[in-house]
Amino acid sequence: MLAGDRAEWLRMRRELWPACSAERHALEMREWASQPDGALLVADAGDGGLCGFIEVSIRRDHVDGTTSSPVPYVEGWYVDGKRRGQGLGGQLLAAVEQWARDRGFKEIASDAELENRESIAAHAACGFTETCRTVHFIKRIDL
Repeated sequence: MLAGDRAEWLRMRRELWPACSAERHALEMREWASQPDGALLVADAGDGGLCGFIEVSIRRDHVDGTTSSPVPYVEGWYVDGKRRGQGLGGQLLAAVEQWARDRGFKEIASDAELENRESIAAHAACGFTETCRTVHFIKRIDL
């Protein structure tokens, strides 16, 4: 990844996860750069910048709805607003599917926030099947 690509990747991550702190983004980006078996694919905007990305990890723990383990998991999938509806997200996903097939995987998994109707629709349009809906909880006990 080129130095300018890293700045663009950060810009898009901030768009996708605006509540995530700068420190958390930096940590996660360092982790992506050092992980041996995941994938980060980016889409070139043609003007020297980027206009989309997809981050995929290999989850070795249980993933609801899957029939295999480990499984490639789409952790982040983003296309700039002005570029949506042009098939770019589907192209990023198709590249990940090929990447996963080349490594012997039979399925990929993903998630979306319950209120993110646009993401849910994009997943469905790309052939994902919804398996469940959950609400996760955390309780601080160190206070």
